[in-house]
Amino acid sequence: MRDLTVHRRSFLSRLAAGVSAFGVAVSGTSAFPSVAAAATLDDDMDRWFGSMTGAYKSLYDCAGPNSAPDGVMFARNLIKFSADKLGTKDAQNSVVVCFRHLATPFGYTDAMWAKYPQMAVMLKANDPKTNKPATRNWLLHDLIEDEPGANIPGITAHGAQFAVCGAATEFVAKLLAGKTGNAKAIEAELGANLIPKARMAPAGVVAVQRAQKAGFAYTYAG
Repeated sequence: MRDLTVHRRSFLSRLAAGVSAFGVAVSGTSAFPSVAAAATLDDDMDRWFGSMTGAYKSLYDCAGPNSAPDGVMFARNLIKFSADKLGTKDAQNSVVVCFRHLATPFGYTDAMWAKYPQMAVMLKANDPKTNKPATRNWLLHDLIEDEPGANIPGITAHGAQFAVCGAATEFVAKLLAGKTGNAKAIEAELGANLIPKARMAPAGVVAVQRAQKAGFAYTYAG
């Protein structure tokens, strides 16, 4: 037992010496930023999510070409059934749908889908009315499964907002430009033609991370 006590004291002495060598005082003063200090770091995405003050915070993450309708439907269901069954008011909700990766073009207006029909071909995103590659952002018009309020205007009317992936927008612009076009000009054009209540994020994954940092519940829509 005495040998174990001696070894334990020796270990603790070495540990204290090692901690001091890395600039951490035994009193608790650290040479590294604390978690609390790191949480105060602030940027445009932090401010955007921080401005949403509803107590029930939810983000729906759409990454696949066919996941955008699911993300919108999930948001609609939260808004509708929280109100119907629990009496939740719109002002109590903070709802964001994130269009990133292959779902990113659903953050663009009809004009962009019509001007660049190859987007729908690349994404294999068909218009439900024609079953052909979409030349419009059909979520701005048609109801998902004919359910009331189940489209972009329907959830926007209840306060939902949208994050659109900037990294994917840059990539899409390069594909649309090809070898001879102006990718930067197309990227700027896409960014200037976002759906209502949408904000361009540096990348969709950045929006997802900042939302979780701000206390948003996360749902993967596909």
